[in-house]
Amino acid sequence: MRKSRVLWVLWLAFAFLFLAVTESAAGYLLLAVSAVLPLLAALAARRTAGRLRAELTLSPYGEKGAVTAGRLSVENKSLFPADRLLCQVCCENLLTGERELSTLRMAAPARSRTGTELRLKSRHSGRVRVSVRQLTCFDLFGLFRFRVRLPEEVCALTLASPRTFSVETQISYGESADMDSDEYSMRKAGYDPSETFAIREYRPGDRIRQIHWKLTEKFGSLMVRDYGLPIQNTILLLLETGSLPGGEKPEPDCLDALAEALLSVSQELLSQQTVHSVGWQNHEENTFSCVELENEEELPGLLPGLLGAVPGEDGMSVAEHYMESREQLEFAHVVIFTPQHRPGLSFLASQCLLTEVLISPGGGGLDQRDGMAVVGASPETAAEALSYIEI
Repeated sequence: MRKSRVLWVLWLAFAFLFLAVTESAAGYLLLAVSAVLPLLAALAARRTAGRLRAELTLSPYGEKGAVTAGRLSVENKSLFPADRLLCQVCCENLLTGERELSTLRMAAPARSRTGTELRLKSRHSGRVRVSVRQLTCFDLFGLFRFRVRLPEEVCALTLASPRTFSVETQISYGESADMDSDEYSMRKAGYDPSETFAIREYRPGDRIRQIHWKLTEKFGSLMVRDYGLPIQNTILLLLETGSLPGGEKPEPDCLDALAEALLSVSQELLSQQTVHSVGWQNHEENTFSCVELENEEELPGLLPGLLGAVPGEDGMSVAEHYMESREQLEFAHVVIFTPQHRPGLSFLASQCLLTEVLISPGGGGLDQRDGMAVVGASPETAAEALSYIEI
């Protein structure tokens, strides 16, 4: 635009010089047209800017690393065309905090609706918010620009779904595990000796206390009683999105891997008919959410909230947010998916079986710290490190 204005000034200087030399009607006409025509074009562009509307549409679901289709539409209700439009679009991953700005060039003919295709790609999983930050209308000569005042925020949301991986889970039951239940699984044996799941022949590795001696005597071979599996909600999976000690934000790679790990474990638990809950803190809305999952069909409904958990810097862990929202701990097993070990959570270890899934750059290995089991991994090795996890 600066270049156009410099050229316009030079042209006006030439027209004025031409008039001074010729002192003719043509000189007056040239100077008048050179001065007035751009001003008329600016007035037309200003009027057009006030009658422009924008709309964003996106495919609601996508996959991380894959292209998500969308469309940006502009409606021009004015009698004048908008031949030069600049639209600034912001693409923000709510989970990782990543932002990317891009500028699109468009044109909107008079009294028409036009649009351009968008092709978005998020390297990490998360809920992605795409918004029109600014829409600018230029006059015909590129001398003046007018910012379009949109009546409301123009934005759309899509999901960059994570890539889950296979996990084998083993649930440990200690004194803190509540074993009272009225419902038992019909598909899987469990740990509750008060309920019988099935009677079968002995296999190497079975515990002696599982042997059913009366039936063994009756059939003449060792018979074993499999215990029942209570269908109850005793497991809580927590996703940590708070700032690290020192105020640093977690790495996007780590948050991405943590979300994938949590959803992989949740998916495996649901395949075993293990009811559990998933909790997270949305720092943008300052709300803690805790959702109970009973079957695999409920898992997709969890994604918008979980993957849209905006990171924050309030210094509190997700476990502390949970305890702040509850009068007492309601779960026998708590698994925290976090980018950094938090020793201040030892108070939970005395109330439940506490596991910390620690995914950080260069992390790895198994450990026992502050009364909790720690499973370490890096973002690159998370799938391998969590192929088996004991909760």
